[in-house]
Order: sequence, then C-alpha cells, then structure tokens
Amino acid sequence: MLAAISVASFAAAQEVPDVAEVEEVVVTGSRIPRPNLEQPTPVATVSQEAILTSGTQDLGAILAELPGLSSNSTVRGNSDSFGDSGGLNFPDLRSLGASRTLTLIDGKRHVGGDAGNAAVDLSSIPAGLVDRIEVITGGASAIYGSDAVSGVVNIILKNDFEGGEITVQGGGAESGAGKTYSANGVYGRNFAGGRGNATVSLFYDHSDQVLATDISALRNIGTIVNPLNTGPNDGIPDRILVPNVLSDYLDENGVILDANTFDIITAINDAGAPTPQSPRLGTNSFAFGQFEDCPTCVALEDYVVLQPETDRYGANIRLKYDITPNVTAYVDAKYVRSEILDFVQPSFTFGDYFIEPDNAFITPELAAVIGGRDITVGRFNGDIGPRYNDITRETYRVVAGIKGNFETGLADFGWDLSYNYGQTQNEFIGSGSLIPGNYAAAIDSIVGPGGTIVCRSQVPGPDQTDETCVPYNPFIRQNTPEAIDYVSHDSVRTHKITQEVVTGVFNFDTSKFFSLQGGPLAFAGGFEYRKETSENINDEFVKSGLSETAPQPDAFGEFDVLEGFVEFNAPLLADAPFAYRLSVDAAYRYADYSTVGGAEAWKVGALYAPVRDISFRGTYSRAVRAPNITEAFLPATAGFASVSDPCDVDNIDSDPDRAANCAADGIPVGFVANTNVSIDSISSGNANLNAEEAESFTYGVVIQPRWVPGLSFTADYYDIQIDDAIALIGSQDIIDNCYDASGGLDPNFCSLFTRGPDNNLATVTTTYVNAAALTTKGWDFELNYVRNLDALAEQYPSMFGGLRGRISGTLTANYLKELDFFAFADRPDEIDNEKGEVGDPEWSYKTRLTWDSGPLAITWETRFEDRVTRYDVTPTPGVNNAESIFPNEVKEQWYHDVIVRYRIEDGFASMNNVELFAGVNNLTDEQIPYGLTGNGTSSSYELYGRSFFGGIRARF
Repeated sequence: MLAAISVASFAAAQEVPDVAEVEEVVVTGSRIPRPNLEQPTPVATVSQEAILTSGTQDLGAILAELPGLSSNSTVRGNSDSFGDSGGLNFPDLRSLGASRTLTLIDGKRHVGGDAGNAAVDLSSIPAGLVDRIEVITGGASAIYGSDAVSGVVNIILKNDFEGGEITVQGGGAESGAGKTYSANGVYGRNFAGGRGNATVSLFYDHSDQVLATDISALRNIGTIVNPLNTGPNDGIPDRILVPNVLSDYLDENGVILDANTFDIITAINDAGAPTPQSPRLGTNSFAFGQFEDCPTCVALEDYVVLQPETDRYGANIRLKYDITPNVTAYVDAKYVRSEILDFVQPSFTFGDYFIEPDNAFITPELAAVIGGRDITVGRFNGDIGPRYNDITRETYRVVAGIKGNFETGLADFGWDLSYNYGQTQNEFIGSGSLIPGNYAAAIDSIVGPGGTIVCRSQVPGPDQTDETCVPYNPFIRQNTPEAIDYVSHDSVRTHKITQEVVTGVFNFDTSKFFSLQGGPLAFAGGFEYRKETSENINDEFVKSGLSETAPQPDAFGEFDVLEGFVEFNAPLLADAPFAYRLSVDAAYRYADYSTVGGAEAWKVGALYAPVRDISFRGTYSRAVRAPNITEAFLPATAGFASVSDPCDVDNIDSDPDRAANCAADGIPVGFVANTNVSIDSISSGNANLNAEEAESFTYGVVIQPRWVPGLSFTADYYDIQIDDAIALIGSQDIIDNCYDASGGLDPNFCSLFTRGPDNNLATVTTTYVNAAALTTKGWDFELNYVRNLDALAEQYPSMFGGLRGRISGTLTANYLKELDFFAFADRPDEIDNEKGEVGDPEWSYKTRLTWDSGPLAITWETRFEDRVTRYDVTPTPGVNNAESIFPNEVKEQWYHDVIVRYRIEDGFASMNNVELFAGVNNLTDEQIPYGLTGNGTSSSYELYGRSFFGGIRARF
C-alpha cells in the first residue's frame, strides 16, 4: 500500500513544448539553484498526492515502501521493545542504520527524537502538513554535514498557502484491527499587499493498539527441534515451524519446579489444585515447546504490541514577509505532542526464589505432590499486569531567518541566514515492574501466631525486617491489589534533547564576467554552527538498584561543531554536437567537532548528455558521521541481553572451531543452555571514538525519448562502503567471537562475559568501537509515463476516440546486489551477508497507475517483495544453513491497492472544491507469512490483510 514515487529530475517528463522556461530551484543534494534535470545526483520524490491517498498518517510507513528504504526503524520495526523506542519512527536508507540517514525539514536540520541520538522521529512530522518528500542516496556530507552517510530525506512542508484546506479520514482492517482516524487543516492568507503570508496548520490523529494476537498468522508460531533430524548436512531440516509454541515452565498460576534438577513437578489449575503439566509435542528450547493444548502454559504473543495506541496533535505556523523587494524575513514554528501507550510482557520469576517447606500457600494437595522436595516456582506475573510505558513525546522547533539577493557589478548573490532551535522532551511513566526484595519477602509467607497468613519478615523476632510486607501467593492467578502494590512499583524517566543551528548560505554565478561554452560557473557556500545536548534522567527508585529494572545512571552529553562548505557547478558544454549537456560538480566541507576534532567530506560529480534524449550521470563522494551523544558519552549502564549460547548442543556445530573451544572452556559435551532467558549486561560509551567514513559511488543513465512524449527511464548504480563504522559490540558477537576464533579461545572477547556455576551465561560487558564495516551495492530503476488522452483521441480518433482524461504511471524498483556487515573490519572472514534475508530482498518494486478524467480519478498501486530466506545466508564452512529451518523461505509477496477520488467543484457553501476519496489496501487480502514476528526486519509485510480507508478533503 501507500506512497507513489516519482523521480524529481523527471518532474518535467510531461508533454511540454520544445521551448519552455525552466524554473531554477534548490533541490535536495545541492545548494545551487538550477533546473532539476541538470544535477548528477538522482532524487526520488514522494508526491503530496501519494501521501494524501496512502490511507495512513504514518510518514515512516509511507517512506519505508520506497525500494531502498528499510522498515526496521519504523513504529512497527521498533515495537515490542524493553527500551525507550515505543512509537519512534526513523527512516533508514539502504538498511545501513537510522543514524546514517539525515532527515531535513525544508533543507534544514531537525532535532532528534530520542536521547543521545540525532535521528529524527518522523512521528513528530504530521503527514497532512507535508507538500512532498525528496530522497537522495549515497553520501551527502559535503552538502549537509554529518549523518548523511547513506543518504538524505528532505521533507518539504506546505508553504505560502492562500485559502484553506481541511481533510478528515479514517480506516481500519477488514478484521477490525488497526483502526485509525485523523483530521488536519491548513489555512493561509496574504497580507500587506501580498508582501507577507501567514500559514497555520493544525492536526490530530489516532491509531489503535494492535497486538500479535490480533493477527492470526502471528499467534504462538515458533520452531521446534525436528525429531527426524540426524545431524548436520543430512538434507533434513534441523528445526520446523509449528503452531502453539508456549512455555510450560511459566504460568499465571505458577509452575512448581524441583529446585535441584529444575524439572517440572506440577502445574496448578485455576482452582489452586495441582495438575500434571501438558506433555510437549516437540521442543523449542529448555523453557518452550509445542503443545496440542496447554491451559497451564504461557503464550508470550498475548503481550506483543505491534502498534501502540497513539494520539498525536500539534500546530505549525509559517510566516514570511518581504521587508524589501530583495529581502525576506521568515519564521517556521511548530509544536507536536505524541501520547503513546506501550507495554511489554509482565514480569516473571524463573526459579529465582526458593520456596520454604512451611510456606503458607502450599496446600495439602500441593504438599502431597511435592513430596518433601526442595522447590522453586516459575510464575508469569499476569496479575501485576504488563509492564506499561505511558509515553509522552513533545517536540518544539523554531526556525527564524532572513534571506534575499543583491546585485553587484561582479555577480548577483543569493543569501540565507537562519537560526534553528529544536527541543524534544520525552516522559516515560512506567508501571508493573517488580521489586525483587519485596517479592521475595511477600511469597515467603507463613501462618502467623494468630492463624493468619503473614510474611515471615513481619513476625516479631530476630528475623523481623519489614512490618509493611503484604503476603503474595505465587500459586494463584490473581492476588489482592494490596499485595500487587507491595511487590511492584511505578517509575518516571525523562529525556531532554536540544539542538541549536546557525546557518549562513550564499550562492552566485559568473554570468556577468565569465561563462564557459555551456554557461556561467555557479557557486554556493557558507557556514554552519551546531550544538546538540542530551540528558536522560532515570527514576530514583530504579537507580537505587531495588527494582528488577537494571539500575541505570543519569546520562548527559553534548557537543558542538563549526563547519564551512563550498560547492560549484561548471557547465562545460551545451547544445554542441554530441554534447547537448556536459557539466561537472564538486563540493567540499570541513568540520571541527568538540569530540572528534577535524573531519572532511567532499563530492565530485558529472552529467553528460550526448543528445537531449539520453544523459549519463555519476558522483563519487566521501561522507563522515561523528559519534552521537550516546556513542560517545553513555555512562556504564546496566541492562539485559538476549543471547544464544554457542556452546549449546544445538549451536555447537555452527562453526568449525566451536566444539574444541567450548571444551577448552570447560563446557561439557552435550551441554543444554537455558536459552530464551536474558542475561545481565553492562554497556558504555567511548569518548575516544573517531568519525566513521564512507565512500559512495553512483552512476546511471537517464532516457527521455522525444519520440515517446511523457516517457522517462532511469537506471542508477550505487556502491556505499563504510569504514571505521561505529558500533556497539553486540553481546552475541562477543560470545561467538570468543568460541569461534581459530587457534583457541580469544581472550579479548572471552574476558568480556562470565558464566555461572551451572555453566550458563551470566553477564556480558560491551562498549562502542570504530571496528565495524558495512558495504552495500545495487541498482535503482525508475520508469515514468504521462499521457494526455484527450490529445491522443484527437490525434487518432479512429483508435482512441472514446478516451478522455490523463493517464500517469510510475514504476520504481531496487535490485540489491550486496549488503554485508563486518562486526570487526580486521576479521573479513567474519562476514554477515544480509542480501536475500527477511527485510532485505534481492528485488523490490512499487508501481502506481492513475487515470484522471474530470471529477473522477482511479489509482492502482502495487508493491512487490522478492522471496527471502528464514535462515542466515552467510556461508558457514561445512554447514548447510538452508537446512536449519523448514520452511526455509518466505515466498515473494505482491500487494495491490486501489484508490478512488471524486471531486465536486463549487460543492458546498464557501467550499470551492470538495474531494471524496476511498481506498482498499491489500486488495487480495494477503496475510503476513506465518512464523515472522510482524516487527523488526519483517515489518515491511502487510500486517492486517485487507483494509479500507476513506475521507473528505475540502478547499476554500
């Protein structure tokens, strides 16, 4: 579903006379005003029409449908997270990470959306206020500075509006899930005889919560060990996808476990009586398996939020005033508030507490089954409820500036001087987190002197430690509100992120004193000063270490940077034999950071058109990204890491060095790890980081044949390589590299984690380093066609006499040739190939075909994603990864949307134009492939099946 795309450089690919005045504008990728056709950098555009007919107000989802953009960091991509990312919505070009995509508003920077991170939250930019979005790929740091490593997303807002426009729309899935509704209005008016304009925009939108259980293909699907598997490379899948994968070691009523062997003794039914635990049909891991039916098991999907309940509202004011005919003052101010209700699964205890034999909650029936054994309990604390995050995100931004032009005898100059201040304030009100000390005291309850059940810690005597303790029964589904309040707590955390930018830009050409055969030289340049700050204030109770939430210190950081930049364009030839156009471009930028010192970025490019029908273009650039505040300043912070033990019997053969190294570390043969359980982690920033560097190379062809009016085609190759990439050494990478090293255990990594007495992984320590490398290569294709059917009918009445209106079509495609990650650039053998895995298909494309005639317009959109694998495509010596799971592929997906619009001219009262619109997304009701999560890398797949939307737009 969603947005159609057109290449900006082909905005003119319509039927126009041979001679036409071409407006010079500043387009994304350059600060030199010029016609769109005359720059070597390909620019893709999401039009206002495509945004308005998308059926959503989610800019992140709209952009993520561009082939070449990833959905990994959208709202869905960030869902079901234990961190602060609920509701965040970042663009991610080429799957190289959201921090490497620079997002601009009207060509200017925007404050980040999350503490310590410069990435812009698209949820702070309402779709209804957007005029269009321009996207360029490849390094653009020479033009815009740090972060423009994989490309730039430039969001252009509605401006200089005259009159009013109101849009109201709503929609939802055929199943009833995913309901949304929104309203936005824009009103603008000129004043002072047309010298000034004021435009005010208001908006509100709402999105319902969507859980994994709302999607049939996501309900409790998981993998189990294939009982038919005989070993590696036997042609038999190691694991198979099956339904009803649950945990039999956890339940809301508790599961009683042998404290010595960790075997299940008994489950407990809703009446509090012991009941045999349901038998497994297959095994996923130590704590999970497949069941035919298990009323005393836990289904984690009950608590997986794919789309949090969200309400957004805000306002934007844009003012401009011509002080003189050549000087204009402008102000752009906005406020956006997002309210997000997010949660993750309830707290649980997994054999963490020893249950004393005299526990008051052990009934005679339970005691008979326990038989005097030492016991512990596995309990999912459903009565405490999910761990909620009630999130409020507020964004304030003001841009004030003055711009103009002046003439001299030497050249005519354009200039722009602006001040940009942005602030993001995030508040996280949490609930449902466990207080382990109180929980331990509350479940350790006995029959007191008066015959009532009390906490052992309440009984007068030497062991009395807490008179306020409230007994908590771990063997029933629902405890009292007083008991729940005693064992759990609320929390409040806040973020404050600020950005200040002062920018001065100038441009001129040499037309008054010098011109090449193709025209005058054009120059642009300027300076930029930027300061960014971030603070993350954590809850005092959590910082005390008394919560199950890892104690995290307050985090502060800031940096500033002063930059100077210059750019030029040299049109060498024009309208010459075999040189309809020949021009070269270059740009250079120097930045002085308070953190990493000096950093340089540059770009060279060329455009050559032997004839007007075909042109060739290319760019070569060096881009930089300085470390963000988290990467440089994060204090040692406790957390949790989900890891898979490489020494587990199911993983031991995944690398040829593992078995010997695990044995050398004292891990016994056949070791079965406590998988699906997170371990403690400590992460920290690194003040000694350097800026990462990227080299980008693009070249392509543009075809606009005069003999097919309205047709254009482009093909552009891209090659991006990032060195000294900043990365947090992944917990899994640390552990794997310890055991996968050739020639024995690698002490550099083995020293960063510990194991407990039972050999299970216990803790891991990690930090940010300039060690990684990333590369990606591929092709972007674009086909556009626009045709006036009335003219065609007049020209060929016998063939097309009945045709009326206008037809336009766009096909945008991406071929991914390579996408490789190197966790450690100095170990090229340890490569992670991503091409062809879920989230990174080899081929993807999107089409849009519109017929527009009179009041009626009908649009058909399609989106295609190539088949991908469910397994790691990175070759492993001696191992056939393709047999790691069945089914081992996700088949290709093809989605269809239909949108109908009907315009009523001079329709109602003062409304001079009313448009009714309705659409069906995912017309053929394609379901998300089963076995995927619906978030993360699989968030590009349609979630709901068939969905509908509709609304009304009125102009006055």
